[in-house]
Amino acid sequence: MSRAAKKKLNIAPVGMLILFGGTALSQVKLQVFEKQKTIDLANDVRKYEVTQISRAKRGAIQTADGKPLAQDAKRWRLQIDLSKVPHTPGFAVALAEASGIPAHEFSDQRKGGRDWAVSLTEYQMSKVAQVKKDFDAAGITLTELSARGYPFGVLASGLVGRQHASGKDGEIIQRFGLESSLNSVLAGTDGKQTGLQDKNGEFLPMRSESPEVLRKDGAKVVTTIDSEIQAAAAIAVRRSVERNKAKSGAVVVTDPKTGDILAMASWPVVDPEEPGLTPIDGKNPACTNLLEPGSTFKILTLTKAISDGTVPEGNVTNCTGQLMIGSSSRIRCDEHHGNRAHGPVDPTLAIALSCNVAASTWSRSIGVDPFFDFLKDLGLQNQTGLGLQGEIRSRATMDKGNPGLQLANLGFGQSMGVTPVALAGAFGAIGNAGKRVPLRLVKSVNGIEQPVREGFQILSPESCAYTLECMEKVMSKVGTGKSLLIPGYRMGGKTGTAQKYRNGKSEGYVANFVGMIPARDPQAVILVMIDDPKGGRIYGADVAGPVFVDVVKSVIQRLQLPKTE
Repeated sequence: MSRAAKKKLNIAPVGMLILFGGTALSQVKLQVFEKQKTIDLANDVRKYEVTQISRAKRGAIQTADGKPLAQDAKRWRLQIDLSKVPHTPGFAVALAEASGIPAHEFSDQRKGGRDWAVSLTEYQMSKVAQVKKDFDAAGITLTELSARGYPFGVLASGLVGRQHASGKDGEIIQRFGLESSLNSVLAGTDGKQTGLQDKNGEFLPMRSESPEVLRKDGAKVVTTIDSEIQAAAAIAVRRSVERNKAKSGAVVVTDPKTGDILAMASWPVVDPEEPGLTPIDGKNPACTNLLEPGSTFKILTLTKAISDGTVPEGNVTNCTGQLMIGSSSRIRCDEHHGNRAHGPVDPTLAIALSCNVAASTWSRSIGVDPFFDFLKDLGLQNQTGLGLQGEIRSRATMDKGNPGLQLANLGFGQSMGVTPVALAGAFGAIGNAGKRVPLRLVKSVNGIEQPVREGFQILSPESCAYTLECMEKVMSKVGTGKSLLIPGYRMGGKTGTAQKYRNGKSEGYVANFVGMIPARDPQAVILVMIDDPKGGRIYGADVAGPVFVDVVKSVIQRLQLPKTE
């Protein structure tokens, strides 16, 4: 081997040693001598790394005719880190002109931070961004807040509810009404993305170990509520509660063919724009109150007895003013022209005069077990399935100590507690030829129609037609609803006045009215329940009847019902 070749061989290892040695020294220098410098540089870069949250837009709640009941309102949180903005009059004035916030609020502190919840137009947003850029004000941050508007206000808040925001970030801590029960479809999912933010506040997306989460806005929910019927019902029930100094009141309007709820109004309710929580937040008397239906229930008792064949059509009951149950209990009728005895009454006259003795006779002919099965078929032993927040279960528990007396009382709507919305659904069976269709409140979600639930036959069509004729008699010159007539329209109705008891003591009354229009083939069922009136009037025709009249006029107009006489 030549000397030159040997020299090359000897030089190669030395070169490799020098190469690796240089790399090692570089790593030592980087990891030991310049470690802090490297960490400082990485930390400096991370100062500009931010996670941007794209807030999901909460879904709107609308009426069936497209009016907004609840919708997102544009609100922003304007934050200022006072250590990162200029402290000059020019900056304060410019930001004040852009945001509408007084200039002194931007210049009265020298350190720390401040924030404001404000409503800004798109133009104001652009002006704030321009101020941030012009003054190199890295301390300005705009964050979208979750804000909600309720255009119908108190006219629908008992049903729609509201969401209560608290804390400087405007986080939601409580929701009520449909805002709560529909939250899973209204809420949506916030988007999240990691990136860099330069000194002018511009966001640059970047790859990150945390995957990007795409924003998904909440669904739009269209209810079955009709805006004008809802408004008429809300105004009428509030007027009655206040005029009669009642504890509360509720109106429910349904389409008996589909189960659609056209209106659900109550009073008192919370003003959705009122700050702070109140004791009646989440209270909706239409579904959170248990009330006795009183004499309105007589029409259901009659229909069942005729459907089962235990009481023939036209069957006469001799009302002597009272009915003995066993040896010590009795059912009494209200006085009629100074006399409790109605005398011989067929079902039509018994309903028109609201005879308790006749109704008790009918319920006793049905029997205890079949009657309780009937209550279950009517949906009066459980919740409606609407998913309403705070809804309580209608109930009637068999009194095993004296089921005979209880059955007699049940016949005219005593000894049971029902929610107004559940009772309205039960009456719908009479208006739908004996087929009870479960109630529906949500019409569509994001444009996808929610199906009408299948109903089932619980009464014969013939018995329902007969009862509707009896209800027409109520709305005549001899009936208890004679003051509620609307010229040109044949309607069916039934008044009710239930006395409330607790521990054997009277606790006031519930004034009720149920009506159907038109009387033949009803298109709407209207139920009114006013709890504990104290203004001097207690009867259903006097207290609940005027509410029915106001609401039925709106129904006639909205459904364009033709005159029937």
